[in-house]
Amino acid sequence: MLRLGLLVDNTTKQKALAQLVAQAGHKVGLSVVLEGNTDAPLEAHAELDAWLVDVAEESHDGQHLDTLFAQSRIPIILSDSSEFAVGSEGHTAWLRRIGMRLQRLRSDINLQQSAPASELWLLAASTGGPAAVKRFLAELPANLGVAFLYVQHIDAQQAVTLNRMMSNAGHYPAMVATQGLVLAANSLTLITARDPVELLDNGTLMLNYGQHWKGSYAPSIDQITANAARIYRERCNLIIFTGMGDDGAASCRLIKQVGGKVWVQSPDDCTSDSMPVSALATGCVSLSGTPEYLAKALVQTRRLA
Repeated sequence: MLRLGLLVDNTTKQKALAQLVAQAGHKVGLSVVLEGNTDAPLEAHAELDAWLVDVAEESHDGQHLDTLFAQSRIPIILSDSSEFAVGSEGHTAWLRRIGMRLQRLRSDINLQQSAPASELWLLAASTGGPAAVKRFLAELPANLGVAFLYVQHIDAQQAVTLNRMMSNAGHYPAMVATQGLVLAANSLTLITARDPVELLDNGTLMLNYGQHWKGSYAPSIDQITANAARIYRERCNLIIFTGMGDDGAASCRLIKQVGGKVWVQSPDDCTSDSMPVSALATGCVSLSGTPEYLAKALVQTRRLA
């Protein structure tokens, strides 16, 4: 949870922004209202993660803003809602824009600490997936320099168990997807059914709390792949492991179209071969084998890169 400072010129704005901050999952750590308070202090910067400022340009002489920009070492979200009447269509659109900006704030802060990986490998599985993916990860050496995004059909309640299992699999400690998480090199991020996940252009994740995955599967391999392929293009690759159903088949066509690699676990090595068989039927798969074989092939491609 981030702690935000509010700087506004009236209490109406203060209430509206405080509500947006709470809806984005953050907390107001300091609230300064300039209305009739020209000596309002801008203190406790060290305890804040960002400032949210909504001050009309003509309301004050700019002293407070000048002070804030000169002293602050944290992000500042600056806007002016004064031109919109409360309840109007313009004001509603402004609230929506600020809400989205607050949701992406964690991403912006995280990106100051680590950069996104240049290459992404999607690991997709359903029935029998955890055991197969664990075999794959166990064969990988440390520091391959790519990000792994593991999309597993599994109940949201099993996320902790899956995380523990994957963290013990090899050199890539697992993390369940969180708001603003950076898909950094040498990271393994788990996507579960709890909340739909969106990949942003800057290589971070945004969780859409309270919404549902589209389609028949949760999480949706095809939904994540479509999102990832648009951003990473030929640097986005896909491995389909054991599983029931055909989720991931459309992903194979898309990944091949953008120039990425599509691999599958051999059907005769799977607990359930429906997903790999559906993938092979697309004609887009360039390599098939056991999880151990696929891991060695990945190591080889990285050496040739």
